[in-house]
Amino acid sequence: MITDVGHIALIISCVACLYAVVASLLGVRRNDERLVQSGRTAAMLVFPLVLAACIGLWYALLTFDFSVKYVADVSSLATPLFFRITALWGSQNGSILFWNLLLSAFIFAAMLRSWKEDKELLPYVTAVVCTVTLFFIAINLVAANPFTRFDFPPTDGRGLNPLLRHAGMIIHPPMLYAGYTSFLIPFGFCIASLAVGRRDNLWLIKSRRWTLVGWAFLASGLLLGARWAHDVLGWGGYWGWDPSENMPFVSWLFATAFLHSAMIQEKRGMFKNWNVLLMAVTFVSIFFGTSFIRSGLLTSVHAFAQSNLGPMFLGFMVLILAGTIILWFKRLDTLRSENKLDSWFSREGIFLLQNVLFVSTALTIFLGTIFPTITEAISGVKITVGPPFYNQVAGPQLALLVILMGIAPLLAWRKANAQAIGRMSIIPAIAAVLSLIVLLVTGPGQIIPSLCLALCVYTFVQTLLEYGRGVQARVRTAGESIPTALWHLIRRNQRRYGGYLIHIGIVLIAVGTIGKGFYGTDVIRNVKLNESFSAGRYTFTYRGISNVTCEFSDCQSVQAALLVTSASDGGLIGAVFPHRDSYPVQQYTATLADITGSFNEEVYVILAGWESAGTTASFQVYVNPLINWIWLGGIVLIFGFLIAFWQLEPGTVRRTAQLPQTVGAPSK
Repeated sequence: MITDVGHIALIISCVACLYAVVASLLGVRRNDERLVQSGRTAAMLVFPLVLAACIGLWYALLTFDFSVKYVADVSSLATPLFFRITALWGSQNGSILFWNLLLSAFIFAAMLRSWKEDKELLPYVTAVVCTVTLFFIAINLVAANPFTRFDFPPTDGRGLNPLLRHAGMIIHPPMLYAGYTSFLIPFGFCIASLAVGRRDNLWLIKSRRWTLVGWAFLASGLLLGARWAHDVLGWGGYWGWDPSENMPFVSWLFATAFLHSAMIQEKRGMFKNWNVLLMAVTFVSIFFGTSFIRSGLLTSVHAFAQSNLGPMFLGFMVLILAGTIILWFKRLDTLRSENKLDSWFSREGIFLLQNVLFVSTALTIFLGTIFPTITEAISGVKITVGPPFYNQVAGPQLALLVILMGIAPLLAWRKANAQAIGRMSIIPAIAAVLSLIVLLVTGPGQIIPSLCLALCVYTFVQTLLEYGRGVQARVRTAGESIPTALWHLIRRNQRRYGGYLIHIGIVLIAVGTIGKGFYGTDVIRNVKLNESFSAGRYTFTYRGISNVTCEFSDCQSVQAALLVTSASDGGLIGAVFPHRDSYPVQQYTATLADITGSFNEEVYVILAGWESAGTTASFQVYVNPLINWIWLGGIVLIFGFLIAFWQLEPGTVRRTAQLPQTVGAPSK
């Protein structure tokens, strides 16, 4: 009964979305404030209705209602309570319902805010966000219905996909979905501003928080997905340039370009047309990636199976893109820049160069990802682009972006002083050169990774010095202690110094990426019982295998034991217990690593196979230097976001004349 009520609530939410669109546009046309407000109310009503639908499906999952096909597909009598709750987004139909829940929640929050300053944008924002939500709810009802029932229900279900039984994968999809869906709000503001004909940056100011939230959720989702891949897939890595990784990364790159470019519009009134285009491309890239992954057109380690959703997503994406481009072309003249680029050697110039690199990197990854689909359409043969392509083409562009992060804060608006920049770069340059010498002398002697790490040192030191210069100025002028000066410095400009902390987080991630990519080692050995082998600075002694209790009742686990000692002096380091879990119902085997080592050097061991009841066994060992710096950098990055987001300064709207409206506006 509760599940059926949830299904009915989802149907009503579709009607509420449709009414919100019609009432908002009709209110504009008739200049009727009551219709506009009723559309706003209807938009807010969608969230509790979709939440009721989710509660209905959760009830079916919690009560083992296997008459619901979705419940039978993603759970079983052996599935623990926690994984039955998170199974809501464990497969395609439920994940779209969860997507709708997040969409409607963001819309509810946006509609709840005060619209005094931007009242004329309200009906258009409502119409845009509810049109998109209407599409997703219709998809849920027509093509991906999670409430479909069996005529003859089974007595038990298949259970949750073993790949999804990991904390990272449980948190990763909600984070990624939140990043995707929250960009609907700034996109709605962007289209509304175009529709009204505003020349100023009001839509940027009012949607800035939403853009930052979407950016941070995307970054968190990517990092959690990398951690899940590292822990669960048993391949020693964290990033394989898989389509499911590439597509959200492409959206994140476009969004990062937009955040930097938006600052130029706010400060100088420049790049208005470019910012509209960037926001549109960011939002459309989300649609494109979602459609490809869910259609099965791209082979991915955790993509959804073949379905008929791809053409629907692509068709709606084309409509959005076409409508946006038409509206954008109509406003090209009205969105001309108020100022020109005075000098390339300025903050505007460096931001523009960063924008070019962000966009070119995103396009490089995008084209590499869809290349197999293009070749199959042309020749009938899929030609896959592998990691070497991305590493060689996208890698240098990302490295250059890291360098520019260290230079950009030094440059003034309009035109920078080269001599002043040179003086401020002396200490970071010395630190970079010294680190390069140390790496070449004490390390393996590889010039490219040593140079890349030295550049990371330059950007890291330069960013720290920005904090130091600000603190020194406050200590000198206000007589404050260093901790107090640092606190007041950040409080007075949270956006700037939170951004610097984000830069430090990205530098740390780059250090981890370089360490794993260039200095890591991989050893495969087949050994007999009590026989030893070495990998890097470690010696492993095989002590046998045994059947152990699996974490889940629907699987069987075999665990190996290895003693780990130092290869140089034989000192005891510890032991590792890699294991393999078999799931008979799902016909799946998971190879799960055990990890030892230190923060700066991770040792990752997997059980590759065994023979003769364990008298011999094969192991694969990955020594991953600096990989944990990636996770540390992710934490720093999110902390920087929180500083930049919390109590964010409202910004200044650049007031310019507005276009005469071609349609009526709501009366005050």
